Amino acid sequence: MPKVKPDQVIRHEIVFGRSERELIEGALVAYQVNQIATPAISLISDISAMTLIFSALATYLGWEFIISPGIDSYDQLYSEFMKQYNLNKEATIEATEDATIGLVGAAVGAIPGVGIGGSYGIQYLLNLLFARNDPTMPGTTPQPPAASGGGGGGNF
Repeated sequence: MPKVKPDQVIRHEIVFGRSERELIEGALVAYQVNQIATPAISLISDISAMTLIFSALATYLGWEFIISPGIDSYDQLYSEFMKQYNLNKEATIEATEDATIGLVGAAVGAIPGVGIGGSYGIQYLLNLLFARNDPTMPGTTPQPPAASGGGGGGNF
């Protein structure tokens, strides 16, 4: 016997209040974190995956991570990465300082009479730039203090 078609549709609706929605939302977030964290933790605990992650990070930072033979634990791998990271960071800082000193030295040396072998030196240049009212400095004249007019001075 065929089933009779329904002559009416009954719709049931469940409505949650604010506190119930917050509870369900918290449970949903916990479930999502669990679904993401479990594979991430298993990936990080694998030494070959961490080697790949450290190598990619070193490449991004501009240096090559070279793995020493005999590393078979995460702690050894991490300490090797940090050692190479600190060495490369120090080398980068030294190279930057050397380049900056060379650039400043070349710029100062290009100024006539101010270079390292010049007649006055860098101290003279700094004094000349920052001590305009010093009567003891050759080439400078004391400037009178600015007069305080006490206001506008317009014809209103």
